[in-house]
Amino acid sequence: MDSEDNKPKQGRWAKKRQARKTYRNTARTRLQEMFKAGKASKRSLDKTTGDTRDKIYSEQTYKTYKKQFGYFIDWVAKTHPEAVTIEDCHKYANEYLQSLVDREISPYTIATVKASMAKIFGVSSSSFMKTPERTRSGIKRSRHDVASDRHISEATESRLAHFTSATGLRRSEMLKITSDDLFFENGKAYLNVTRGTKGGKARVVEIMGVSEDDTKNIVEFIQSKKGRLFPKLHSNYDNHRYRGAYAMRLYMHYARKEKDIPRADRYVMRKDRAGETYDKRAMAIVTKNLGHNRIDVIAQSYLYQ
Repeated sequence: MDSEDNKPKQGRWAKKRQARKTYRNTARTRLQEMFKAGKASKRSLDKTTGDTRDKIYSEQTYKTYKKQFGYFIDWVAKTHPEAVTIEDCHKYANEYLQSLVDREISPYTIATVKASMAKIFGVSSSSFMKTPERTRSGIKRSRHDVASDRHISEATESRLAHFTSATGLRRSEMLKITSDDLFFENGKAYLNVTRGTKGGKARVVEIMGVSEDDTKNIVEFIQSKKGRLFPKLHSNYDNHRYRGAYAMRLYMHYARKEKDIPRADRYVMRKDRAGETYDKRAMAIVTKNLGHNRIDVIAQSYLYQ
């Protein structure tokens, strides 16, 4: 008898489980390939040629997309067990997005989900259903009117907050920053941020405490360390909240008085903050230090203290 005849036959559900593993593997493989392609090129150069669609430049972005798409696949496996390929998953993308809207998930999170889907399915985010706009009022986390997480001690949060509010580093950047990244120029202290950055975009960050003495304390803390400053971070540390504190502190340092801002340099807020006016020149400085590309992101997500 042929050896093939001796192999046990798979049942219907076993085949479906195998199929789900297949589309999980397909998604993982596509993400890995895009991350590999992104690491082998420069985003700034690719943007000039429009060649960024099939590339992921940041490890953090890769991990975020993998996590968010994983949630989607779990949902597909539970609600649509008939799905057997990555193309089948694509059919249910809008249904999943609508479920997130119905659950009142943050518009920023939903936008990230759409971005991960667009990458893996090889389509534009605009091909999916229209979801709530990302506005300041839609941000549900990292706001000063929200109490600190009770699962992190006050001492730990205070220590981490002191550093973040003086440097504006992201969590991934804090985990990679070392004492060797400190340097001085024209009497000011800076950090050369090259690892763990969003989109792989390196930048220089000005260190700014609440006072000159506070800035000096931060510098002394960095100089007292060897290697990484923060080998690990508490999982409940609200990093974004203190990036906002840094943004506002830096903005207030460089912003001109409203009467002295030329009309062309005025950024006027709308909607729930209609009439508030900011200095575009100072906003550009904050934007660069935080590692963003557009000043409207700073206005929506950081200048709210």
